[in-house]
Amino acid sequence: MLSRLMPKQYGFFDLFERHANTALDGVQAFLHATENWPDSKDDIQRVAEIEHECDNIAHMTVDLLHRTFITPIDREQILKMVSILDDIIDLTHAASQRMMLFELKAITPELMEMVKVLYESQKQITEMVGVLRNMDKANKAQAISKEIHKLENKGDRLLREGLATLFGSNREVMCVIKLKEIYETVEDAIDACEDAANMIDGILLEHS
Repeated sequence: MLSRLMPKQYGFFDLFERHANTALDGVQAFLHATENWPDSKDDIQRVAEIEHECDNIAHMTVDLLHRTFITPIDREQILKMVSILDDIIDLTHAASQRMMLFELKAITPELMEMVKVLYESQKQITEMVGVLRNMDKANKAQAISKEIHKLENKGDRLLREGLATLFGSNREVMCVIKLKEIYETVEDAIDACEDAANMIDGILLEHS
């Protein structure tokens, strides 16, 4: 079935780029959901649909790997790459589902800022993935990678500040627990962006 869905001209870099761009749409939908909370049912559903679409692209990549004898980069790198890219949208989906299932009353300023950082990180990853097919543009990828590391540090800081504010507030215990879990899931997604950047850096370094 997967082979019928995938045009023959698709290669690994095409699928990486398709996955990254599709995931960016998902993170954007998540950002829109937080901006319009709680009237966000359609956006949350959109995130779920995009996560499923990204899963299909990941399966298509693995299917292509099974059918390809000579690959542009190491086979293990391809598997790890698609897995890391998939982690980002999986965690984004998980965070969006928790917001809905926990019946979150309102979006805190810290959570809003963290989701913005996640969106900016995925934008950078999408651009960085596009560099992979041009191995001679390693310098451009390194510059993007530095920006992603800065964003990850900002995400860490926002998480610390958010947790400090939560634990110092008069919120109900269950509300604190719910927000803490959502904060940490969003931060995990930001961390996954940094993991993807490190992976791409390693691939480009090996082939430079």
